[in-house]
Amino acid sequence: MQPNIAKTIFYSLLFAMGGAPTIAMLIIRAQTSDPQLIYQALIGLSVVIACILVPIILIQNTLLIIKRNNINVENHIATVGHFYLALNILCLIYWLGIQFLNK
Repeated sequence: MQPNIAKTIFYSLLFAMGGAPTIAMLIIRAQTSDPQLIYQALIGLSVVIACILVPIILIQNTLLIIKRNNINVENHIATVGHFYLALNILCLIYWLGIQFLNK
């Protein structure tokens, strides 16, 4: 498999797993500061967002695997891989901020 396509698939799958809880937490924290409500809503909202986000990313990755031998796709997909990497880094920074800055 081409390196840019492989990186994009890996980074997008990481975002599918970590992005849903991050988006859910952003939505919840914008609406309430009650810790009990936050933790109860986090699981449910994470599942709902994941049910939307994961299929979209799986469809994208299926198309990338089908077109993995196309050089044009390999050249154009590098920016998408960097975008997913940036999203993953932002999610990590957000969760680290929640863990260490809110104490």
